[in-house]
Amino acid sequence: MNERPSTLANNGHRVLLETLYYGEANATYLMRACEASVTCGIRAGALLVVDPAAESRDGSIVVIQTGEDLSLRRQRPEKYLENLDAPDDILQWPDDDTVQSGIICWGILIYTVNGESAQ
Repeated sequence: MNERPSTLANNGHRVLLETLYYGEANATYLMRACEASVTCGIRAGALLVVDPAAESRDGSIVVIQTGEDLSLRRQRPEKYLENLDAPDDILQWPDDDTVQSGIICWGILIYTVNGESAQ
């Protein structure tokens, strides 16, 4: 194993990848954002740290699967999920995480690493 911890640059700060999880380290995974979200400050290509074991709350950003697509949605207390940049685009939050609901929750976004800005 590498003796030095893995790091990456984030606007001049060093971020230890090993510290970007909460709870069970083996349950935390990394994703790349395909699209930007202006309202959440997520750039296209950002590194997203997702924890499937984290508890969601009102305002949590969740990674969901509908069909074969993964997307980010904001959880709201009225049991719905809103599109991050189009709040009128909503999905009904399922009562459970079953395939019959058509929505599978992959986890909660717990950290975003946008990287260096391109100038």
